[in-house]
Amino acid sequence: MQIEVKKDGDGYLAKVKGRENLYAFGASEEEALNELGNVVEMMMDYHLEQVEVERKVRNQLQKAAHAV
Repeated sequence: MQIEVKKDGDGYLAKVKGRENLYAFGASEEEALNELGNVVEMMMDYHLEQVEVERKVRNQLQKAAHAV
């Protein structure tokens, strides 16, 4: 994963190259990177929640298949 930080107006934009939705803005380079870390953490949490929902659905489908 490559991270890019560049000056953007009055602050800095940090983004993960090749990932459209992984970016953050900060007043300094350090702040932008810290915010990007928060964004990545939130996206990971979201995807882990989605996996858990899909596992529950799969388990319910397997139980239903065995009940037939």
